[in-house]
Amino acid sequence: MDPFVGSLITTGISSIFGGLSGQAEADAQNRAIEAQYNYNLQNWKYGKKRIKADYRQEKKQWELNKQNEETLANWKDVTANQDWQYALKIQDFEYRSQLRQYQKSEQLYGQQLTFNKMAQQAAEEAERRRLEDAVNEIAFQNQDLVIKSLESEGAAAVKGQQGRSAAKGDQSVVAALGRNQAILAESLISARGETEAAMKKIAADKYGADLAAQAARMLKPERAPAPPKPITTPRAEFLKPRKPKAFDFGAKPIKGAMASSAGAWLGAAGNLATGIAGAAISSGKSSVGSFDINSISANPYGYK
Repeated sequence: MDPFVGSLITTGISSIFGGLSGQAEADAQNRAIEAQYNYNLQNWKYGKKRIKADYRQEKKQWELNKQNEETLANWKDVTANQDWQYALKIQDFEYRSQLRQYQKSEQLYGQQLTFNKMAQQAAEEAERRRLEDAVNEIAFQNQDLVIKSLESEGAAAVKGQQGRSAAKGDQSVVAALGRNQAILAESLISARGETEAAMKKIAADKYGADLAAQAARMLKPERAPAPPKPITTPRAEFLKPRKPKAFDFGAKPIKGAMASSAGAWLGAAGNLATGIAGAAISSGKSSVGSFDINSISANPYGYK
């Protein structure tokens, strides 16, 4: 075999393998780019779904918080109103109870005054009877004195006393009568003084008893101010979650530039042309059969 032809065949085979290897490498790189693009695209889609799902969850939580706040506030309002109504009932009950106690106190006060008046009247009546008895007794004693005086005068007259003896006897009787009547008069004055003092003491005792009844008397109750009506519980405000926008999802992945195998085949053709040229130079030939070195360099596949 012509050494030039053998060299040419060897160079061609080597170039073909080089082109095939370059094409395989480009195909592998393109598959990796395609896989990376699909992975990025899938992650972007999942991220978009996650953001939308988070938004829906935040919106549900926002609505639930509003509902819970309204439920709690309504419960507080109902409880406060019940407490207020109960406080009003307690106030009315206490006022009615105090009013009944006051009415009972007024009843007892009136009865005590009546009793004090009756006790005063009874005491005064007793004092008047005592004075009357003392006056009657003094009157009886005076009557006895007068009778005894008259009897003494009559006895003297019976004895026949005349002149100075009769006059002295009369004077003695009159003097004794006057002394005894003076004693009775003092007794009467004393009895009346005691009665007057007793009347004053009775009046003072009644006044003291009336004061004691007045001190024990209850004041008329007054209704206490009504408790303030509860105010409506304020409702808290919650910030509504923001609806996701396109920029929240980030940029959509783009596919990277695909590798081309043309460069590998061009490199293989260049290596083939260089090998043919070197073989031709080493063999001292400028052409082989119908092959032209220049045409091979320009068209390494031999297409016309």
